[in-house]
Amino acid sequence: MSNSKKPSSSKFSSYAKFSAIGFQMAAIIAIFTFLGTYLDDKNPGSTPWWTIGFSLFGVTAALVLVIREVLRMNKENEQD
Repeated sequence: MSNSKKPSSSKFSSYAKFSAIGFQMAAIIAIFTFLGTYLDDKNPGSTPWWTIGFSLFGVTAALVLVIREVLRMNKENEQD
């Protein structure tokens, strides 16, 4: 009977990890976008280059972290 509960617990754990990854991704993008907006407000120009640059960097950094985490989780599942 403990075998039937283990997949359910493991499934919930996976959902919790992926939820955390989503929140982490959103936080990283928001922080970098805010930083870019702040720098654009300090250095006014015709185009918000800081916001564009930092937003794209935040998206890239968040995707790299997500890919690393998924690869790590995949390795853990293969070892089990």
